[in-house]
Amino acid sequence: MKVSIIVPVYNVENVLHYCVDSILNQTYKDFKLILVNDGSTDNSGKICDKYAKNNDKVSVIHLENGGVSRARNIGIEHAKGEYICFIDSDDYVAENYLEELVKIKEQHPDFDSIWCGFQTVCDYSGANSNVFLAAEETMLSIYDRSDIMTLHEKWLSQMPWNKLFISDIIKKNNICFYEDLSLGEDLIFVLHYLDASNGKIAVINKPLNYYIRSGDESLDNKFYPNMFEVYKLINSEIYNCLTMWKCDESQIALFYNSCFYSYEKVLRNTFRENSTIKNKYKYNKQIMKRTEFKEALEKSDCNINRLYLFGYRIASYRFIRFLDYLVKLI
Repeated sequence: MKVSIIVPVYNVENVLHYCVDSILNQTYKDFKLILVNDGSTDNSGKICDKYAKNNDKVSVIHLENGGVSRARNIGIEHAKGEYICFIDSDDYVAENYLEELVKIKEQHPDFDSIWCGFQTVCDYSGANSNVFLAAEETMLSIYDRSDIMTLHEKWLSQMPWNKLFISDIIKKNNICFYEDLSLGEDLIFVLHYLDASNGKIAVINKPLNYYIRSGDESLDNKFYPNMFEVYKLINSEIYNCLTMWKCDESQIALFYNSCFYSYEKVLRNTFRENSTIKNKYKYNKQIMKRTEFKEALEKSDCNINRLYLFGYRIASYRFIRFLDYLVKLI
């Protein structure tokens, strides 16, 4: 068995079949599907059991609820394949997803990382899709881990489900998902894998994974407590890798752009909390006075409107909100 596919499952009884059927219908057949039921309170666990009963390619692990990272880590412990893939239970994949990933790995055995493009879609008909690729003019793009911020900017590095991982690299280096994080744990896993690998990355410029984007689960709608500290940790992990991998100045510049955008998300996240406007403005003033925020603002080369730049520099989020109001009127 060549590939172990790990799917964490939690309360997805109405859509789980889209994911599992897309995996079982793969043109490449040498795989084992590991469904990790993370304490679902609906019929998801029963659906998993039914698939396992009817198909010997499917196995099921039932857990008490512990979060997606723990579910993936348990899946890694049970994986027996030479390669590991992760797929989310509310997403689905193209029928040639595995075939393309394995084929490129066999054609380029010296590459430890095989990635692919993906599409974000609003439903299972593929409506309102956006495609994310490394390039459009070539079917395969070659990178090194020192190009990580270029890949990050293209939205290809942040997730595990568009990648073929070598199982031995994960297991021999004890690489796992951080179970105490609910934001950024996927990227940290990928960074740790790249650091343990030879750093060579091949990106298939085909959208082989379909990511269902739900408005309710979007970063634009959900409040995250301690978001600044989480992004501070993520950015620290990225910077450490940039240093270890001797990334050039262009990657450093992209890093600070990413830092600024992440901290700007923190400022907007504040206004999704259930507290007084006064406390929200006070908290954001503290954030904008933090060394990390000021460094990101000054070292980034983002195209920031001068009025917004003024508001960030004087640490007045009230002024930023006023600008947002004016922009909506235009």
